[in-house]
Amino acid sequence: MASLSISSSLNPKLHHFKPKNPSNYLKIQAAHVAKDQQFHKLYKSDFTNASSLSKNGQIQEALNLPSHMDNNGVQVVHEFYVELLQECVKERALFLGQQIHALIIKRGDVYAGNEYIETKLVIFYAKCDALESANLLFSRLSEKNVFSWAAVIGMNSRLGLDELGLVGYCEMLEYGSSPDNFVIPNALKACGAIQSVGFGRGIHGYVFKMGFGSCVYVASSLVDMYSKCGVLDDAKRVFDKMTDRNNVVWNSMIVGYVQNGMSEEAIQMSHDMRVEGIEPTRVTLSSLLSASANLGAVTEGRQGHALAVLYGLELDSILGSSLINFYSKIGWIDDVELAFTRMIEKDVVTWNLLLSCYAQHGLVGDAVNTCHKMRLEGLTFDVGVQGKLKDNLLDVLKHGRTESTTARPWHSPRPCSPGFISSKIPGFVCSIY
Repeated sequence: MASLSISSSLNPKLHHFKPKNPSNYLKIQAAHVAKDQQFHKLYKSDFTNASSLSKNGQIQEALNLPSHMDNNGVQVVHEFYVELLQECVKERALFLGQQIHALIIKRGDVYAGNEYIETKLVIFYAKCDALESANLLFSRLSEKNVFSWAAVIGMNSRLGLDELGLVGYCEMLEYGSSPDNFVIPNALKACGAIQSVGFGRGIHGYVFKMGFGSCVYVASSLVDMYSKCGVLDDAKRVFDKMTDRNNVVWNSMIVGYVQNGMSEEAIQMSHDMRVEGIEPTRVTLSSLLSASANLGAVTEGRQGHALAVLYGLELDSILGSSLINFYSKIGWIDDVELAFTRMIEKDVVTWNLLLSCYAQHGLVGDAVNTCHKMRLEGLTFDVGVQGKLKDNLLDVLKHGRTESTTARPWHSPRPCSPGFISSKIPGFVCSIY
């Protein structure tokens, strides 16, 4: 909040005035000083009230104060609206921010060309992902600083407009502004999304030149970019040089290995993560379960389930779906159903995974019942699952098999073969129940 100074100097309009009655002159001057002090006191009080209300989430109430200040003859300075806009940014309160913008426009020439307010409006609309308004105000900025560039580039990245984000990054350099450790991660995220490793390497060179390599956010973004582009060797080199590695950068490496078919490396990395004392997240365990499913690694997958229980992670649509996929791949149908029933949220992917499990293992009756439940939920069937289920139904009709003669797969624990990761990692223990 800007500091407010209270002036006690004589009124400059009366400075050269020579009164006939000195005593009356002093009384008039004292009255003007008292009035000025009262105005400053009222402004300071209203400004404090506005700040307090906005920080408590009562932005609408704070918007009523300018009228009160006008009635008292107190001018509303730009810091007042900047304070309210900042709270709208925190709350992502687009409608209230638009009301503040309307009040600023209503003030007309008072705030015309005020760079501080113009920049804050761009940041506000960008943070609220109001694409058209943010771009329009940004194009009208008399002076574009690093904060306005960062806001617009970040908005494009969040909205999936990755090419526009990279164009903005190039325009920022041409404009003469230097991207900082807030702009660079968004540009690297865009490179990873469109798998533009060449552009990403160019940004990496800029990072090295400007000395941003020690910033954990920049380094994490580099690891994520290289992983998404499938260049795991470069990702690992950046990862190994990091001194401060949080769960985000570990997850980037693990996910990158899984997505590029390097399941053994993903399982090894998840183990190293825990050895280093980093607590696994839903993303970590979901990736561990996917890697275990790809390898048919029973012990490692069950340890992933055990860790989810140990850390109290509820089965949401992502972690639950990974668990269903793992148990389906190893043929443990009872565990598939148990995981499904314990999920706190289920989406169409989850339902189709359950349906695929039944279809894959020839449990036609369970598959038909699941189809019926999905129809009641208004969910659509995966085309591949439909084809598999159709083949199973035709097989049942052809051979005259019934559900009672379709035995469920064996569910007893099976040891891993010597080639699996559990035989290579000391202390790999699995315990769920």
